[in-house]
Amino acid sequence: MQDAVRSRTTETIVDASNQENPVLVEAPPASGKTYNSVRLAAEDGQKILYLTARRDLYAQAIEEAEKTGGINAMVIPSPYRDCPTFADENDGEAEKAQKLYQKGLSGEEIHYKPWSTVNTPCQGSGSTCPYLSKRDELKENADQIDLLIGNHQHAHVPRYLQGRTVVFDEFNIEPFLTRFPQRTKTGERQNIPHDIVGAFLEAVDDVPLTDLTDLIEARVKKGNSWKTTIEWFKQNGATKSTSTEQVEITPHPYNDSHQFAALLTCALLIMEKVGPGIELAHDPDIWEDCDVDPNVRCVRDRDSGEMLVLTPPDLSHADQVIALDALPVQRLWEVVLGCDLTLSRVIEREELDRYLDQGLGFDIVQLTEGMNHYSSGRTSSRDRQRMFTVRSLEDQRFPIISRKRALESYASEPWLDQCVMDDDEGETDLEGYFARNYAKVLSSNLFENESVGFVSGSPFPGDDVVKQWAALCGEATEPIRSGDGNSNPLEGFSGFGEEIYRHLTHGQVFQAILRFGRTQDTQGDSTSVYVNTQAVPEWVSTSQITIHDMNNNRKRIHILEELLRAKYDEGISWQTQKTLCRRINERLEGESISKETIRKALSDEGISDITEVRKDAGKGGSDLYQWPSECTLLPYYDREARENHVLKTGSQAYLIHVPEIINVPKSVPRQD
Repeated sequence: MQDAVRSRTTETIVDASNQENPVLVEAPPASGKTYNSVRLAAEDGQKILYLTARRDLYAQAIEEAEKTGGINAMVIPSPYRDCPTFADENDGEAEKAQKLYQKGLSGEEIHYKPWSTVNTPCQGSGSTCPYLSKRDELKENADQIDLLIGNHQHAHVPRYLQGRTVVFDEFNIEPFLTRFPQRTKTGERQNIPHDIVGAFLEAVDDVPLTDLTDLIEARVKKGNSWKTTIEWFKQNGATKSTSTEQVEITPHPYNDSHQFAALLTCALLIMEKVGPGIELAHDPDIWEDCDVDPNVRCVRDRDSGEMLVLTPPDLSHADQVIALDALPVQRLWEVVLGCDLTLSRVIEREELDRYLDQGLGFDIVQLTEGMNHYSSGRTSSRDRQRMFTVRSLEDQRFPIISRKRALESYASEPWLDQCVMDDDEGETDLEGYFARNYAKVLSSNLFENESVGFVSGSPFPGDDVVKQWAALCGEATEPIRSGDGNSNPLEGFSGFGEEIYRHLTHGQVFQAILRFGRTQDTQGDSTSVYVNTQAVPEWVSTSQITIHDMNNNRKRIHILEELLRAKYDEGISWQTQKTLCRRINERLEGESISKETIRKALSDEGISDITEVRKDAGKGGSDLYQWPSECTLLPYYDREARENHVLKTGSQAYLIHVPEIINVPKSVPRQD
């Protein structure tokens, strides 16, 4: 089936490249999206700009180009990758350079700043920064490069798009979204909108407003001060050049300058409410009068004061635009890219489940009925049992994907090393362990060779993020909870917010599942992924394992032990309630068990689900009971737990203690 899907992917992408309007291609994982992007340059002779958030795909695209032959390919230079100063490999001021970059200055502008502003020793008399050298080389030889490779941010550079088919591989909003304020790795808040707007207004003499509060009041009244300020922006623009003409952008940590200073100020003048506590600035006519791309959108959260600026790329320079995504939300793609897209599916979503099974060999197993958002880092007390059960069923340790705070919580547990694989490369999120958090997993092929994986919790970013994303699309949404109060369980969102919510949770869990087993032989070995959350798309078939701790009732354990003894002690395997009672009491010391207790236990769900019964088949019409013939009984690897085996039958797993004298692995062979 995988060959058929790959062939259909080829046809769909080639057809998309020949369309007049931009196309959104919905293509399943491992269907050859990267290969076919390169193939356009090889066989159809097109100039391609291939944009991806995953750096490993840079190398993959280059490798595909080399295999194909006759393709001149180049990776667009990046200051973080190619500049010694940005990489902190010389005596330059890396932190200052990076802050200027975050404030909106280009890598080239930063290198030509005076050294009193930022020291960049990689660029000086007699020497040229490798980053700038590669940029110059690209400028001179652009027409000779068939395949140009970069990240989504490069779509903002018109010369990279000129005369090319632009391919966006997977959805990535971050390169086009700027948040105010921003938080550093140490938690410091930078680029606070109130301060940026205040500094800009203070620098402009012809505007009769002094701070953000004045702006909002003027917008409400629509008086002379509002009209005067709007007119000023129409005359002077609300662009990066407008900002730099009024305020100098410096790397000083307390400097309130930014390339979006004019845009933020103008946006606050035209914002309109789109939902409770959420405002949106998106007026194409006013934006055009202010020399701003009409597709730009700015959102403000009234409660927190946070602002977001979405700046779609100008794709008019491209010959064609193709967006590739495994599970696209079309409306989000259109807002982020600022254009209408024609949706073309390689296979329908109803077929995806069969493709995962037959094409990729995935076996997806759910371990819980809860969402397990783990947003605060508080993980479930049952996660220990879940991980040890997987460890026992698979007879190996495994890599894990989870939320960052959940991984930090797991790291404090002394039992984690019994379940999660060691990290030999030292490149993972959880020090010493083979792990990735959701934020990084989409840019990684770290687990592509692993046939067993564990995905724990869902990556829900919070109500505010869903509301902000909906507002960027001009929609209002509210969380739906089972009861009053924010502490009650979340059931979903109203309106378009539900589709965004599922993209940010179910869709990301699905993408995490697909990080495992990418190179497995789908004709033979399968990939087993255990999912510790309910957030899996509804069209994905999963099996379920419910884990029971049998040690909370020792009398039930006595019954299981005796049934196991009866089956493998070369005696009569079928037992009545009477014979079970006698045999159990013969070996118990200091306690006894009654026939009534056994009768009740055998009718309990925990025992009846895992025993074989012949009704009225014994002497005098008594029922006969036997250890289940089709089951898996495996050693339980938790060294500190009282239970020491896992009994697996169907979709149930029971943590139990069985006699040490019984050679369980040989007596009860594992059933595959």
